[in-house]
Amino acid sequence: MKHNYYPYLASEDYLSFTFSSISQKRIVRKKAEFLLISEDVCNFAFGDLTENNEIDDRAVTDNKDTNMVLSTVIRILLEFLDTHKNKAVYFQGSTPSRTRMYQIILRKEKPNWETRLIVYGIFNGEIMPYETDFKFDAFIVKQKDA
Repeated sequence: MKHNYYPYLASEDYLSFTFSSISQKRIVRKKAEFLLISEDVCNFAFGDLTENNEIDDRAVTDNKDTNMVLSTVIRILLEFLDTHKNKAVYFQGSTPSRTRMYQIILRKEKPNWETRLIVYGIFNGEIMPYETDFKFDAFIVKQKDA
């Protein structure tokens, strides 16, 4: 993706990332983190950072910067995959509409990722190669072998 994105900070192990969504009215802290769910797959969690330092993945920030936030999240995902080359990342929206949004982004950005990434879709628990016109429940991405 060649879009503007927010600067972000990574933890030492590149498993946790923070950045801020900025509007004229407010600044909202965001957090993205990767949690190991199997030997070679991490779950990707993302959302607003609560006062308890937890991720609220159902928050609606409404800072009118959705494209910047999503560009930042994609940059974070790519940096994670660059750092953890043998890991795959599982992600799913916290709501059906957010999963649909991820599907739209994958379709729209396919020319930018298809030479670098392998994307799988998950439908009814079955993992299959990503298809642009199929409605998936979740996704798994990993880097192609160099």
